[in-house]
Amino acid sequence: MHAFWERELSHLTGAARWIWVTDELDEVHPQAALFVASLHLDAPPRGALLKVCGDREYVVYVNGTAAACGWSRPGFRLDLFDVGHLLRQGDNVIAAEVRSPTPVGGLLLALDVDGVGRNVLVSGPAFAARPRFSLAAHEPFDARAPVDWGRPPHFPWGYPKPLSHPRTLDEAVVEEPVRMGAGAIRALPNGGWEIPLPRPVFGYLWLEFAGDGAAFAATAGGTANEPWALREGAQPVARVRGQRRWLDPEPRLIARIYVFGVQRPTGAEVWPVTEEFSSTAPGVVPGSFGPVPRTRWTTRTPPE
Repeated sequence: MHAFWERELSHLTGAARWIWVTDELDEVHPQAALFVASLHLDAPPRGALLKVCGDREYVVYVNGTAAACGWSRPGFRLDLFDVGHLLRQGDNVIAAEVRSPTPVGGLLLALDVDGVGRNVLVSGPAFAARPRFSLAAHEPFDARAPVDWGRPPHFPWGYPKPLSHPRTLDEAVVEEPVRMGAGAIRALPNGGWEIPLPRPVFGYLWLEFAGDGAAFAATAGGTANEPWALREGAQPVARVRGQRRWLDPEPRLIARIYVFGVQRPTGAEVWPVTEEFSSTAPGVVPGSFGPVPRTRWTTRTPPE
């Protein structure tokens, strides 16, 4: 049975391996990682299939464009996106930002390109681990990914279940972003900051920061919420050093944004998703009775 599933998954991810940035697991803390690889194409492709799973959250950039995002709980899924329209003739850069609530995490990624082949780029030695945030093709501080967990199956990820997404992030967002600058940020009496939107918007939250430092984020929809209650359920804003923009990979209805921690936000954007795309956008996981909501990140919620 193991050999059967290994063959089945190899059709999807080939020689792709789970890679990560640390195997020092004693001190529990949120961890972020950035992996970058280059791909040269002799001609613009007709299509290209990106296959990606990140523990627990990921954002994939193709030539600087945020193309795919997702989260992996409950269960782990291999998200499938057609990114052919974002690739070009010549050199291309694929960057994967991955976040975990604990030091344990991983990235599994493979890319098929029409006219070139299957799994022409896979997570493993082809990807450099980058300690500072940059979407450039090469940086002097690039290094080989320090941890290779091996090919699937591997605990706790097993065999990620394929889940097709009909649109990439840039295709699902067709309206102008709703932007709130520094003047819209309000300090809360007991610590933290609130950023109200002019109107509730269903979409993706981008937070902006001037520097590094711990932060936690929460959002509220149309109903009133006490900031102290939202603080209890706030998600860690895990960032790579030097990362100034952070994307919440799950679209949601947002009327107010709350940020807690030592790092004050400098601004925020919400990228709207129309109702037509709201059930199939990246970061949306279909369930039996509608989209599955993301569980709060904690060190006590192992993958299901």
